[in-house]
Amino acid sequence: MRTKKFLTPNVLKAGLLGFAVVLLSACSAAMAAGENKGLYEDLLNDVDAGPIMVAAHRGCWTTAPENTVTAIDHCVKLGVEIVEIDVQLTKDRELIVFHDRTLDRMTNGHGPVWDATLAEIKSLRLYERDGSPSQINEKKLITNHKVATLREMFEATRGRILVNLEIKSNDVFGFEETYQAALDLARDMGVENEVLWKIPSTARAYDVEIVDGFSGSEAPDTPADVIYNAIDTKGLRHVTPIVWHGARSFEQSLQDFSDTPVKSFEIIADDPSQWPLGPDGRIIGADKYRYLGIAVLPRWSAGYADDIAMSDPDASWGRLIDIGADVIMTDRPEQLIEYLEERGLR
Repeated sequence: MRTKKFLTPNVLKAGLLGFAVVLLSACSAAMAAGENKGLYEDLLNDVDAGPIMVAAHRGCWTTAPENTVTAIDHCVKLGVEIVEIDVQLTKDRELIVFHDRTLDRMTNGHGPVWDATLAEIKSLRLYERDGSPSQINEKKLITNHKVATLREMFEATRGRILVNLEIKSNDVFGFEETYQAALDLARDMGVENEVLWKIPSTARAYDVEIVDGFSGSEAPDTPADVIYNAIDTKGLRHVTPIVWHGARSFEQSLQDFSDTPVKSFEIIADDPSQWPLGPDGRIIGADKYRYLGIAVLPRWSAGYADDIAMSDPDASWGRLIDIGADVIMTDRPEQLIEYLEERGLR
């Protein structure tokens, strides 16, 4: 007769504890790998959702050339929630993920993007990181990486990480045409709501036409939502206007969007006084909107930039967070994540 074996309370407790640890580790690994994109969308949509979100500027480019799939893969491994990338059209109207109007800084090719076909651009190789010369020999180091198409990038980000998409105009293809082409592709691939569609407000002048018949205005009576109202945003969950203090104040720009479904803004300032603070010390609207603070450069973040964070993160990233930015765009995502964890904000 076979004797039944029963787990003692202590053994059962230890087993359950071990299972919980394994389950927690698996969940943490999944989140770190960016596999819970739904959680990221919840965080973005809910101002009170908790953790501060990290947006990596042009991907995690310290490990691979900027705006490449490999740079995005590294962001996913780090647990970054959002990656900022740039898109523009080539001579044959193909969408590529590329920042500059010319090929010179980041590739071993030359000339404007708009004057090269996709095949020609795909034949080039990218320089490492952000294209800066090596500190060792002061020469640019070439890699085997190639310029990605937006389709390739969406395939890499789909379900893994949200995309903050910068629409780049060039001398041939303007904002509206490039935006619509990117939107059509995203809808075709079913990823349109995994993208933060950032659009400029109109509170400063432009030297190129943005939308049909409008090229920007410094007039204080020009609403900040002119471009938003002129483009196709139907059904999009994450339209993210860029607002700054110009002829039209920050408060006026926010008011212009008050009757729209917009829930998030990129906030730009070159001086802290341009962001009006309420009695709670936070930028007005922080209780209603997700604010993306752009720590990449001092002139975008009112001085609260990455460079300062390397020696005093409380004085830059911390200050942006304290005044209401709950998404921080950075060139230092790994260090920002460490800082947020130390502050208990992740």
